[in-house]
Amino acid sequence: MPSLEQLVEGLLRLAVDQLTLVKTLVGHRFPDDDVWLCLWMAKKFIPKTADAQIVFVNAGEHLPGSEGDPSVLHFDTGGGEYDQHVETEFERTCSAAILRDKLAGLGLELSYDALASLNPLVEMVTMVDNVEPVEPTSLHFLIEGYPRNRNYKNFDGTIDWGKVQDRVFEDFDIIYGQELQRIRSREDFGRVVKWATLGNGLRVAMLFGHPEYRDAAFDAGATVVVWTQPRGKNKFYAGIPASRLYPQLYLDEAVASIRLEEAKRRGINVDGENLSYTGTKGPVPGWFLHQSRKFVACGTRTHKLAPDEFTKLTPEEIARQVQQALSAIPRRVVANWQQKT
Repeated sequence: MPSLEQLVEGLLRLAVDQLTLVKTLVGHRFPDDDVWLCLWMAKKFIPKTADAQIVFVNAGEHLPGSEGDPSVLHFDTGGGEYDQHVETEFERTCSAAILRDKLAGLGLELSYDALASLNPLVEMVTMVDNVEPVEPTSLHFLIEGYPRNRNYKNFDGTIDWGKVQDRVFEDFDIIYGQELQRIRSREDFGRVVKWATLGNGLRVAMLFGHPEYRDAAFDAGATVVVWTQPRGKNKFYAGIPASRLYPQLYLDEAVASIRLEEAKRRGINVDGENLSYTGTKGPVPGWFLHQSRKFVACGTRTHKLAPDEFTKLTPEEIARQVQQALSAIPRRVVANWQQKT
C-alpha cells in the first residue's frame, strides 16, 4: 500500500500533467525587470507555456475577456496569484519571487540547484521593486536601457519589444546558466580538490586537471588556487590566481620561486636575474606574471605555448613552490589582511 507521501507526490505529478495548455502570458506595458523575469521563468519552467503568446496591458489591469480563463496567466498585474500588489502580508517581495516560490511547490521535479540558480536574478528584481540601491553595473540598467537604445527601435521610432524580449531573455539565460554552473561546481569540486593550510593561515587549493572549479575553491576559502589543464601527453597548462579578498597579496615571490625551479630543471643560469618580472620576456620560458601581479600562468587561451615552453615541473612541484613562497609571509601580516577583509 503506498504511503501518504507517495500519494501526495502522485497527486502533484497528476496535477502537473493535467495543467491547462497556457496560451497567453500577460504583463504590464513598458515591462520592468519583474515582468520580464516572470515571463522568462514561466517560459522556462511552467509546463505547456513554451508556445504561449506574450501580451501587455496597462499596469494594474488584466487582459479583457480572460476572467476565469486558466489558459491565461498574469504577472505583476491583474491582481492574480502572480501579482505582488495583492500579497500585502509580505514587506519585501516581487512577483518573480512569488512565482519562484510557487514553482517550488508545484511538484515540477525541479532540482534544488535549478531553483537556487534563480536566486541572484530574483534578488536583483526584489531590490529594484523595493527601491533599494543597485550597483551601477547591474543587469537592471541594461534591461532599463534596451528600450531607449536605437538598436531596439522600429523604423518608425517605436520600441521593438520583441527584440528587447529576446535580448533580456538571453541575458537571463546567461546569468542563470552561470549561477547553475557555480552551484554544481561547489557541489562537485570536493572530490577533486586538495588543500594545504599554511602556518600563517593562508590556504592553497590544488585543482590538478580541473580548472573549472576555481570559483568553487575561492568560495570555500582558498587564498590561492593552483590549477592545471591537460594539453596532451605529459603536457599541461597551469594557472595560479590569488583571491580578490586579499588585495594586499601579490605573487611576485611565488613566480620567482617557480621560475628558479624551472631554470634549474632546464639548466638555465639565472644568477643575478630578477625572476619576478611581469609578462614573459625573461630568461625562463613559458611562465607569465600578469601586470596585476595576482595571476601566474604557464599557458592560457591568450598566451599559447610553443612546444618547448611547456613547463618541465610537475603539478605537485609547482604547488610546492607556491606554498613555500606564501609561507614566508609573516603570520602578523596575514592576520592584518584578514582583519581588513
